[in-house]
Amino acid sequence: MRVLRAEEKDIPKLVEVYLEGYKGLEEYAYTHPDDVQVYLNWLFRRDIAGIWIAKDKNRIVGFIASDGNWFSKREGKVVGALHELVVLPEYRGKGIGKKLVEKALEYFKDRGLDTVELWVGDQNKQAIEFYKSLGFQEKDRFNYWVRMTKTLS
Repeated sequence: MRVLRAEEKDIPKLVEVYLEGYKGLEEYAYTHPDDVQVYLNWLFRRDIAGIWIAKDKNRIVGFIASDGNWFSKREGKVVGALHELVVLPEYRGKGIGKKLVEKALEYFKDRGLDTVELWVGDQNKQAIEFYKSLGFQEKDRFNYWVRMTKTLS
C-alpha cells in the first residue's frame, strides 16, 4: 500500500471511489457523478498539495482531502481541515484510513498549523469512533453534522 500526493488526472477515479465509498451513507454525500466531480475540483482548488491517495498496486483504494488554508470561524484561525476521507469498503479495517489521516496531519504540522477540524455525519458511528481512536474530540453539532477537532503537538 502506497500513499501518494493526488494529481488532477486522478479525479475521474476519485469520483468512482467516492461514490462507492459512500454507499449506505448517501444522506451525507453527493450522489451524482457530475456533482462529485465539481466537489473534487473545488477540493483541488482549495489545496492541491493536501490531497492524498492510497494505492494498492495501481488501483486507487482511498483518498483524503486535507486543506491547510481553512479559516475556521469556530476556532477563529486557520486550521487544517479534513474535508473528505474515503476508503473503498473492501479495503476498510486495514489501516488505510489511518495512514491517510497521518499523512494529512504531517502535512498540517509541516505548514505550522496546530489544530485540525472535520465534520462527520452524526449517524456515521463507525467514522466517529475511528476519529476518536486517532485523538479527535467532539466539539459541537450543527443539524446532522458533528464537528471534531484535534490539537497537533
